[in-house]
Amino acid sequence: MTDATAGTSPSDVEPTRSRTGTPASPSDSGLMNDELFGVFGDRERLEASRPTTEFDRVVAGEAVTIGLRGSESRHRERCHVYEGPDGCCVVWGELFPPESTDLGAAEWVCERFAAVGTDAFDELNGAYLVAVEHDGTAAIAPDLLRSVECYVADRDGYRAFGTDPVGVARLVEDPSVDDRALNQFVHFGVSFENRTLLERLRRLPFDAALGERSTTELERFVYRPRDGPQTDHAADLAERLERAVARRDGDGAPAGALASAGFDSRLLLATVSDIDVSYTLGTPTAPEVRVAREVATQHGVDHELLPVTDRYLDADPDVVRYTGGIRESLHIHHRGNRDALTPPKMYHGLFLDTVLRDIYVPSRTIDGFGHSLPIGGLESDPDPVDHYRTRLGFWGDAGPLAAGDDWDGSVEELFEESVTTAIESYGQRCDSRLNAMAMLGIELTPALPFRTQIADNHVESLVAADAEIVDWHLSTPPEDRNGETFQRALRRIDDDILTHRPPDRPHESYVLNQIEGFVRRTLPGVEAPGTPWPDRDEIYDAAGMDERLFPDSPEVHRFPPRVKLRINDALVWLECATGTARDPESLFSLD
Repeated sequence: MTDATAGTSPSDVEPTRSRTGTPASPSDSGLMNDELFGVFGDRERLEASRPTTEFDRVVAGEAVTIGLRGSESRHRERCHVYEGPDGCCVVWGELFPPESTDLGAAEWVCERFAAVGTDAFDELNGAYLVAVEHDGTAAIAPDLLRSVECYVADRDGYRAFGTDPVGVARLVEDPSVDDRALNQFVHFGVSFENRTLLERLRRLPFDAALGERSTTELERFVYRPRDGPQTDHAADLAERLERAVARRDGDGAPAGALASAGFDSRLLLATVSDIDVSYTLGTPTAPEVRVAREVATQHGVDHELLPVTDRYLDADPDVVRYTGGIRESLHIHHRGNRDALTPPKMYHGLFLDTVLRDIYVPSRTIDGFGHSLPIGGLESDPDPVDHYRTRLGFWGDAGPLAAGDDWDGSVEELFEESVTTAIESYGQRCDSRLNAMAMLGIELTPALPFRTQIADNHVESLVAADAEIVDWHLSTPPEDRNGETFQRALRRIDDDILTHRPPDRPHESYVLNQIEGFVRRTLPGVEAPGTPWPDRDEIYDAAGMDERLFPDSPEVHRFPPRVKLRINDALVWLECATGTARDPESLFSLD
């Protein structure tokens, strides 16, 4: 959206058009359903930025003014406001005050901020973005995992921020594309360095507090491993998981769960009392669906299949907006079945594997039979660049596609610099390279659009963001943050929780699972363990996506489907954010 429309309401802007050229519906304007938008300054400054008629409520202080827009369920369950004589506070998301206080979440945060300043953020627990002011000083902070992104733009001497990047992007004058971020997005599937696809739109850094003119680094996410002969990490984890679930359970509202056959899904089904139905994406005969159904039945929960159709790759604005211009939409796996998710409250296990099983930390392997075979334990001196090349959706089979002036090296060099710079930026937060690699995985987490979409359409809980769970991750040595420890913790919670094992993990041992998977994939006549996710390449071709997404750009058709989907994500999101349609040739070197 150009500066000329920066102060207009959504209804005044030319309707966004889909990639096929047909007018999009009002819900496809690029804005999310729910939004927190604010400015450092008074109500007059907010009104100069965006009409207050866009918001359901305005919370005005001396140093910060915030507009809130959203559904009734958002305002009732996931938005808490306090306005007092000396300050104000908005909690956007899920936050749990200590049991020792009778104050509401927002009032309690305001009281603690008045007493100890930004140290108050050390005491918060949940998945949230907090905006608080006391005595003319204001600060904005995310949760420990930055699961609720905050986008920031500076304009005309003041700073604006918000949870919906499109709403903040409206304030960017003469918006220009960040070519470095665009190359990262298209080649790696994520953006590094708090970038977005627009040069003057940035994200609040990980574990930091945003102020009127500066950003303060917090010290909540710091690795301090504890170990000893008496340490039982599984028992400790089990107790923390039970408390984390109990904090989120039991309000009586109908609830569903997006569940696979994995460990995190069965934790929810075994411990959350108000889940009525679980949903699994796949085909009726898929092993993943079969086991997910068995686990649901075991715990007395109805099970519904989300069928795989060509809508699995829906790439319209109402999906792409959840990428934020920083992550690909591919991970919104349920996208083609959103109408089937009817419960107002929804659970999922996102982030638990990342936090508890350290899926971004490399295991020791040996090379044999043309493959890398696991031998147990963790690499003592891993190369973060080599490892993340396999963990992210890296594509480096061409020169940088974004043809701007921001980067003149190769894709490999860009990837190496991006990963290395991120690892080095952690400084004293990490006591080892392994923990630095774990932190990078948490900071990047490609699947966050999945969580963002769920939270924008349901009352959503993120168990992995619980402060006790994150503290377990930070205080447990990396060699003990693994599937074996997680499984022992699950058995302490429920002896029968692993009765129906995940089809790709028939054994408790990671090494045995990897060996059996290797054997099944390589021996003729033996059924492979398969994958829980549909074959995107097959769906892309069968649905004729090239003609649907790029009918006038045949030169794009030669790229792999995942890269083409990223290109479309970038084009659609930029149009939502700026109001200007672009074709692939305007952004990429396609020769």
